[in-house]
Order: sequence, then structure tokens, then C-alpha cells
Amino acid sequence: MTTVVVTWPHARSGPDSALEPLVQRGCTVVLEPKHGDRTPAEVQRIMAGAQAAIVSTDPFDAPTLAALPDLKVIARMGVGVDSIDVSAASARGVLVTTTPGANHGVVAEHTVAMILSLVRRLPENDASTKAGNWDRAGALTPRTLSSMTVGIVGMGRIGRAVASAVRSFGAEVLCVDPGIESESVDGVQVVDFTELIARSDLVSLHMPSTPGTRGLFDAKTFARMKPGALIVNAGRGDAIDERALVSALETGQLAGAGLDVFEREPHIADRLREMPNVILTPHTAALSVESIEAMMTSAVSSVLAVLDGLVPDTAINPEAVERAHA
Repeated sequence: MTTVVVTWPHARSGPDSALEPLVQRGCTVVLEPKHGDRTPAEVQRIMAGAQAAIVSTDPFDAPTLAALPDLKVIARMGVGVDSIDVSAASARGVLVTTTPGANHGVVAEHTVAMILSLVRRLPENDASTKAGNWDRAGALTPRTLSSMTVGIVGMGRIGRAVASAVRSFGAEVLCVDPGIESESVDGVQVVDFTELIARSDLVSLHMPSTPGTRGLFDAKTFARMKPGALIVNAGRGDAIDERALVSALETGQLAGAGLDVFEREPHIADRLREMPNVILTPHTAALSVESIEAMMTSAVSSVLAVLDGLVPDTAINPEAVERAHA
């Protein structure tokens, strides 16, 4: 009997579930929803004996993978694999798949919603109005996106969609991406990081977690940004030093922030929770009714393909198959 452990918290069982094709194939589907932190030891416990895993951000380090000799595939919901030691997985013949294209549009929508909310100061004006104020000419006067320069850090699918959206409002857009060598892409000027943070009124982060991006936005970076700039992060939480962010917001060096991801999820600094010019969402940028269904369908299809001896297009380490047959 093939066992598939599912940690994606939005997964559900039943005849109308996206998991039903696994049941019809004869698999035993075990739901172990991830809420908050999960240690490698916990992963080893819940994955013991499983041949396949459909996962959230559960940690699969080398020791964990070594402790799971039956595992054939890890299907990651989304495209980030920061929590998986892909090299170790490949060495053990474990395929790692993602769900590309299933949620980049909704992440871009979420990002643009945060951008517009910050620029127009919607949360602050909403709270003020609900408190009984009618402040039409006071400290909460919003800005106009068309008068601003927006810097996009990371021009993958999401970054490009955000750039296109803010350009449609008339904003000037700059971008930085180490994978782009041309002077412009999709009508957006490509600059270096130093120029981007110096010129941008708002910076939106869309890069993966790498040694070069972790802690990139620290006290030194914030000090080099425009006074009163805004920052939005729907990419990776470890790109921002949250203590430095709090300090920059308190001094007014930054005028506001929109955060969907955090350094230590689900833990969020109390001070960030208290600030009226900060928008916080619980890592939900990639989620919608439609994107959840699309990701689940993609992940299940990938698992079924691997169980049938195939290498799905969603595999990021197809070389693992050679290792498995070695």
C-alpha cells in the first residue's frame, strides 16, 4: 500500500477533493496539516513509511531525508524550496516537484493590493474614520501612485506581473535581477541595487531565499533608501531584518510596510502588530479558492506521475531518477 502524507493545511479529504485521484489509485492519504513551526524530528515522525509527501514549508534536511528511505517524491505546494535540501534529495533518488504557474497571478494581485493600500493609506484612514474622525485634510493624506517610482527586486513571473500593474497606473518602474543582463525588460529599466533603493519611493520584494538575499534589507539598506519610502514583501521573510525595519519605521525613515512573510513564521514582532502604517497578512499572498485548487491538482498529478515511474515536468531535480536507479 502506498502512503501519501499531506501537510498542506488547506487540503481536505472526500469524494470532491483534489486528493481523490490518489484514493482511487489505492493510496492511503494521511492528513498532517502544518500550522506554525515544524521540526525535522516531527517531519521524520509523520513521514515514516510514506512513499510520497505533499507539503507546505516542512523542513526536509539531509538527516531527515536519510531517515525516510521509502520516500520517492516531495511535492511542494508553491515554487519555493527553501525548506528542502534538494541536493540531498537528489542524492537519495527523491524527486522534488513544485506547482509552477498555479499561483503567481494571485501573489501579484496581493502585492498590488498592499501597494495601493499603503500608497492610499487605506488602513490608517479606515481606522481613523471608524474611530469617529472625518480627517480629509490632515496627517493621513495619501499619495498618488502615478507620481512615484517603484523598485522591483526580482523580475520573475510575479515581479513582472507587479511591474505591469503599477506601470498601468503611471508609476515609473525600476528593477534589479541578477539573471537579466539587458538594460530593460518588459519596458522596465534594469538598474543595480544601489540605484534602485536610492531612487524608489516604494520597493517590492520578489526574490528567492539565498545567502545573498537573506538580511539584504538591514539597517544600512534602509538608511540608503529615500526618506519616507514604502516597502512590500510577499517573497521571502528572511530578506528583511525585522528589528531594523521596526527602527526605520519608528524614526520615519520608512513611511510604511506591507508584509506577507516574516523571519520566523508564525511569530511576528509585537511592535509591527501595533503600527497603523504596517499591513500584515499571514503568508496568504499565494492563496485563493482558485489557486489552492490549482496547486493541489498540480501536486497530485506530480505524485501520481512519480508513482507510475514517470518524471513530471514539475520536477526540479530530474537527475534524482538516475540516482534512484543506480
